[in-house]
Amino acid sequence: MRFPVNILHFFSRSGLMSYALRLTPYALLLTSCSLIAPPATIPSYIRVQSYTVKDTALLGQGTTSSNITDIWVDENSDFRGIYQLPVSVPILNSGPVTISLQAVVQEDGIVSNLLPYPFYTYYNTNVNLQPGKLDTIHPIFYYNSKTKFAWPGGDFETNNSVLKTFPPNNADCYITTSKDSVFEGLRSYAVNLSTGHDTFNVKSSLLFTPPASDIVWLEMNYKTDFPMDIGINLVNPANPSPPGPQEFISGVNPTTSWKKIYINVTSALQYFNQYPNFFIYFYATGSGNGHILIDNLKLLYLE
Repeated sequence: MRFPVNILHFFSRSGLMSYALRLTPYALLLTSCSLIAPPATIPSYIRVQSYTVKDTALLGQGTTSSNITDIWVDENSDFRGIYQLPVSVPILNSGPVTISLQAVVQEDGIVSNLLPYPFYTYYNTNVNLQPGKLDTIHPIFYYNSKTKFAWPGGDFETNNSVLKTFPPNNADCYITTSKDSVFEGLRSYAVNLSTGHDTFNVKSSLLFTPPASDIVWLEMNYKTDFPMDIGINLVNPANPSPPGPQEFISGVNPTTSWKKIYINVTSALQYFNQYPNFFIYFYATGSGNGHILIDNLKLLYLE
């Protein structure tokens, strides 16, 4: 590099010539960066637009309704990130690779609490990636073979309800067959709240003993005019009265459309592990007239 004469003259007059000479190697380096930069890598892309949850021959599995909001992506067993659906994921690789996808749900309905759902299978597929090319993958998820279902009748299609009212309940609770109040199938669980009948309090009709894994989740579809609490009521069968502690786990807000929620019961069971049994409870109060609708209750666990 050669400095223009007028600049060299300025540096020599101001006593900065030695400084200019010290700058020269760095100036050469900076001006030559573009000559030695490696070529940019063109990524390949995989597109996950949607997914499907399918039934299996597993007895008592029930509905395939779901709310998978995000997807966990592995490429050749290397983690590539968690992405909100739908998404196009850049992969800095080409050629044959194995893409593995896990279904991610919002734990307890909280947007920031994203967890791979432990009961759904992984979806694996082989893709021949090409730079700049978009490959679309439509994953199909099933309940994995280790999943157990604790409650029969959680879809309310039979006459036996998995929910029972307990004091101080004074709301009108019943199984509805009205098409406007049923999520799917022929029946759902309905609650009417009104003046003088303003408290909804029910528990699961079956006592449940946690498995050794303590991995227990509750799934449900719901539609409600009032906020509703969901939690566990712990019971020691050796001393059932007075009952054990009641632990709030999640709340749902009013919604004008049916929604799906996944509630993680695991941490509460681990904290209260001295209690060998529990019920699930649902609680709400409301002033004025309103309704709560519940369908497809599933208590799932891993042995």
